[in-house]
Amino acid sequence: MRKIVLGLLIGGLSLWGAQTTRAVFDCAAKDMKFVASRMFLIEESAKELKAKNVPYEFVLTIHSGCTPIAVEEEGDDEVKRGISQRLKKLHAEYGVKIEACEIALERFGIEKNDLPSHVGSVRNSITRVIELQNDGYAFIPYH
Repeated sequence: MRKIVLGLLIGGLSLWGAQTTRAVFDCAAKDMKFVASRMFLIEESAKELKAKNVPYEFVLTIHSGCTPIAVEEEGDDEVKRGISQRLKKLHAEYGVKIEACEIALERFGIEKNDLPSHVGSVRNSITRVIELQNDGYAFIPYH
């Protein structure tokens, strides 16, 4: 009986220590070189947490000047192409949820069906960020 109680206690304590790290990265920046550097840092953060076996949930919200990254870039712009590739990787390898603001999409003339499958949308990224912060996500602005 003691072994069962001790096992439950130790198991419970190990679960208690495995708190999920949550962050919302809010991208509104227009400077694509800056945006590219921030996407790299999201990947590095996810990679570090994954290596430490720390559970995490990352959300990337896209609006304002950052909105053009929501659609895949296949043209001559190397920076934008790199961002597109990194977004795919962030979603596929690190489970980052990517959400474009529909208000911003409308302002940029981007249709929701033009978004790649790894990019979702929310009606208003501001209310989405508020919701995430209220749910315990750290707010990381890229403005």
